[in-house]
Amino acid sequence: MSTSEKLNSYSKFCANVFVAKCTEKHEKGETIVLTTKYGKEHENLVHNYLGKTRDGFFLYSITRCDGYNHQERAKAKAERLNGYADNAGKRSNEAYKKADMSESATGIPFGQPILVGHHSERRHRKTIERASRAMDKTVEENRKAEEYKARAEYWEARANKINLSQPESLEFYEYKLETAKAKHKFYKDNPEKREHSYSLTYANKEVKETQKNLDLAVKLWGSEEVINQIAEEKQTAAEAKAKKSKKSDALIKKYNGFFAFNNDQLKKGYAKLKEAGHVEEGEKVTHIKHGLYIPSKHKDAFIKEL
Repeated sequence: MSTSEKLNSYSKFCANVFVAKCTEKHEKGETIVLTTKYGKEHENLVHNYLGKTRDGFFLYSITRCDGYNHQERAKAKAERLNGYADNAGKRSNEAYKKADMSESATGIPFGQPILVGHHSERRHRKTIERASRAMDKTVEENRKAEEYKARAEYWEARANKINLSQPESLEFYEYKLETAKAKHKFYKDNPEKREHSYSLTYANKEVKETQKNLDLAVKLWGSEEVINQIAEEKQTAAEAKAKKSKKSDALIKKYNGFFAFNNDQLKKGYAKLKEAGHVEEGEKVTHIKHGLYIPSKHKDAFIKEL
């Protein structure tokens, strides 16, 4: 193992999140030194163990001991870009002054044409060229100032956002998930309140994405008790889902149900029921949901038991 491989370093874990990549095990609350790819060293506080890499390194969620995080980084970038914008603005103003073609600045009467052949011709032309270059620089520096300002505004906005790189994200995504679920339930219960046909779909997508972020936040920053509790809840939910699925399969079999997703499959399914003597010629089948068909005479009993 080379010297660089023996050092604790940073590793990208997910969007916006860098974790500690270590050669040895560490305990929660321990302070370790991590080395960047540029050779800089930072003290970091160890939080949660995240597992091992394929090449045997241990991964831990960490926070910088000096308090530096993505918000501080965003603030520093915004300040730097605002400084660039101010400097570009000053250069634009200075260039504008050099572009002054007034008589007091050039000694040439305003509106006077170039006197071809006169001893002032050469100076007049150079004055115009100098003013033109200065005006071009004015426009260019002003454009730079606006670009720097726009970029600074972007980073100023990011400085107020919470993401998964912060322990605060756990509480943030818990609240956000509650809000997303409430929104989804509202659209589900009140179809007439949906702004457009995809309102419920987008609300459902937001719930899933927020749940995914919350799961990551728990893994990164949750206490051992919280992590174990969530694991138990997931296990219980999975068992309940499996039990429900088993019950549904039994009921479908009991009431002679079948699945069909087009007319051909529907005809074949009906023909099999008829062949097995479960329906008489002319008896109808009812679509329950998700392609499931039940003989109409069993519909009420099936739904009641389900």
